[in-house]
Amino acid sequence: MKKQIFLTALVINIGILNAQTLIPIPDTLSGASINLTIDDSIHQFYTGYNTTTIAYNGSYLGPTIILNKGQNVTMNVNNQLADTTTTHWHGLHVAPMNDGSPHNPILSGNIWSPSFTVMDNAATYWYHPHLHGKTMSQVVKGAAGLIIVRDAVEAALVLPRTYGVDDIPLVCQFQTIDTITKQIVIDDELDNITMVNGTINPMVNVPAQVVRLRILNASSHRVLQFGFNDGRTFNQITSDDGLLNAPVALTRLRLGSGERAEILVDFSGQNGNTYYINQYGNELPSGFPGGPSSMGDPIGPYDNITFNFLQINVVAPTAAPITTIPTTLTTNTPWSTSGSTSMNFLIQGSPMMSMTNFVINGVQYNESVINFTKQQDDVMVWNITNNSMMAHPFHIHGNHFFITSLDGGTPPANLQGRKDVVLLAPQGGTATLITKYEDFNDPIMPYMYHCHILSHEDNGMMGQFIINPSTAGVNDISNDSNFSVSSFNVNGSIEVFVNSTKETKGEIVLVNSLGQQIKKTSAEIKIGQNSYLINHPESSGVYFIVLTTENGDVFQNKLAFIK
Repeated sequence: MKKQIFLTALVINIGILNAQTLIPIPDTLSGASINLTIDDSIHQFYTGYNTTTIAYNGSYLGPTIILNKGQNVTMNVNNQLADTTTTHWHGLHVAPMNDGSPHNPILSGNIWSPSFTVMDNAATYWYHPHLHGKTMSQVVKGAAGLIIVRDAVEAALVLPRTYGVDDIPLVCQFQTIDTITKQIVIDDELDNITMVNGTINPMVNVPAQVVRLRILNASSHRVLQFGFNDGRTFNQITSDDGLLNAPVALTRLRLGSGERAEILVDFSGQNGNTYYINQYGNELPSGFPGGPSSMGDPIGPYDNITFNFLQINVVAPTAAPITTIPTTLTTNTPWSTSGSTSMNFLIQGSPMMSMTNFVINGVQYNESVINFTKQQDDVMVWNITNNSMMAHPFHIHGNHFFITSLDGGTPPANLQGRKDVVLLAPQGGTATLITKYEDFNDPIMPYMYHCHILSHEDNGMMGQFIINPSTAGVNDISNDSNFSVSSFNVNGSIEVFVNSTKETKGEIVLVNSLGQQIKKTSAEIKIGQNSYLINHPESSGVYFIVLTTENGDVFQNKLAFIK
C-alpha cells in the first residue's frame, strides 16, 4: 500500500511544469596519463537540497575521456570512497587485467593504474564501477563518464566534431529521487525523474546546422525509445563500438541500458525554433522496461507514456557549419563462421518470479566458477535465447561482436555494426552473435558477460570466461590428461594436489584476482599424486593456483577460495 501511495504522488509530480535548465557539458581529459578520482560527494539537483552522490573528479558523473586509436594510455583511478570499487572501460578492447571487472578491485585509498594501447575504432564508449553486488548503488549515484575514441577513418569524414558545440554528449538516465528528502533511491522500479548530463528538466542549445549527438543510455533499467516531437528523420552513424557502413535514416532510436549511438540531426535554417527529443515509452513492446509491463499496468510513472526528455533550442550557426551528411562511412566485415564453435545461452526468470533475480543457463554468478574457456583466435558464435518475461540488454566484455541474427531474421541496418550490448526481446527473443578474441589471452583473469540492467547483474545474472593462449603447450586443466591441480584449505595453509602421469620440475604459484603473485614454491613433480603446502595469504579473497612446468606448460585450478 505504501508503494501505491508513493507512486500516485510521483504521477502528480510529472504534471508540474518546471523551468528548463541548460545541461552542463562534461570537462574533457586527454593525453598519455588520465587521472580520475572517485569519491563521495554532494550535488544540488534541486535548489536548497544537498543530494549525496558518487562521482569522478566532481559532484556528479565524470569527465569525458578523449583517446586516439593507437596511443598508449595509463588510467590512474584513485579510490577515495569509503568502500571498494572498480572502474570498467565499457566497450574498450583491453586485456582482462585492464578491464575493470569485479576481479580488478580498487580498495579504499588505493590507486589502480592499468596501462594499454587504444585499439578501438572511433565511437562513444563509457566507464563506470563494476564491483559485484554494488555496481548499481555506485553507478546510480553518479559514477559514470563518457570515453570518445578518434581514429583516422573518422577524421577523414566531414562530420561535426567541435565538442560541446556541434558534437554534444548526452548521458541519459531514468532515476528515482525521494520527493521529500531529494536523495537518490536505489530502486529501478520506481524511476520518477529523467536526467540528461545530470540535469532535471534539461535543455540544450544547438547551432542551425548538422549536429552530432552522442547518446548513452546510462539508466539502471529502462529502455530509451527516442524520437523528435516533429517526427523528423535523423541519421545514426555509429553503433556501440564503431562507425556503421553508412548513415541509417531513422525516426526512432531504441537503446537498452549500456548501449550508445551517435546520430546526425540537420537543424539548418531552423534558427530560433524549439524542438524536443521525446521518450515514446508507449511504443515499446510489452516487457521492455519503460513500456507496458508484461504483468499488466506500468510499474513506474514514466512507463508506457510519451513525454519530453530533452528540450532543444536552435541558435545561430557557427562560423564554419557542417551542412551535409556523408553517404558512406566505413566498411565493417564480420568474421567468417568457418571453423567457429557455437555456444548456447538461455535466459530465464528465477523460480521465485523475482523482478531482479534471473539466471543464464540455469545458474547465477559465482566468483569461484569459470563458466567456460576458449582459446585466443577461436571464432565463437553465441546463440542467446530470452525465455523470461522481460527484455534484457546482454553485454560481453573486452571485445566487440556482430549481430548476425535477431529474432530469427536479419538485424536492422543500425544494428549491423560493431556492438558490445544486444537488447533481447522477452518471451522467446533470440540473438546470434559472432566474436573472436584475437589480441589478448589470460589463463587466470576472466572476462565477464551479463545483463546490463544493473540490479540484475548485481543479483547474479552474470558469467565469466577465460581466453587461453592459442600456443601449443598451454592448456586448461579440464582438457589435459597429464596433470590436474586441486587445492584445499588446511590449518592455515593451502594444500595443493598435483596428479601427474609424467615427472618434471615445476613452480606452484598463488596468484590473486589482480594477477599478482602472492606465494610460490618449487616442486619436484613425480608420477602419481603429489601434495604441496603454500601458506595462506594475508587477506581473504579469490585466488588461483597455477602450476608452471620446466617445459613451460601451464596448468591451473579453476579458482581457490581462501577464507
